[in-house]
Amino acid sequence: MRSADCNGKANLVNGVDGDSGAGKPRIEFGDLLVDSVDEVFKETLGAKITAMFWQHWSTSLGVTRENMPNHLPQVLESIQEVFGTGYRTMGEQLIRRLYAKANTPLKFSNNQELLEYAEELRQILARDPEHI
Repeated sequence: MRSADCNGKANLVNGVDGDSGAGKPRIEFGDLLVDSVDEVFKETLGAKITAMFWQHWSTSLGVTRENMPNHLPQVLESIQEVFGTGYRTMGEQLIRRLYAKANTPLKFSNNQELLEYAEELRQILARDPEHI
């Protein structure tokens, strides 16, 4: 279940402990990713252009908000096609927001692809779902 605070901090859901269904808070990578994309695109391009990107991803790539984490390489490639050399700047904003929402330190390297940063965070959250 998704929730957000007014400051845009990480979305938390209840994990299941097998007994009562109540558990420790859990960060969902997919929710963080979709929120980060929405926020960065809206701040940079506005709401209408952001909606156009979602429509394009849905019709051209079959990517929805729900399945975006499974199609991240295609989404990043689409962003690269649109922004060309500006892709790295837009992508870095997205990755910075994603890591900030997960309250995880980030250090960029010129040798690492943006997808690798996202996959690293997904692995961190999978190992430690109570990361925040």
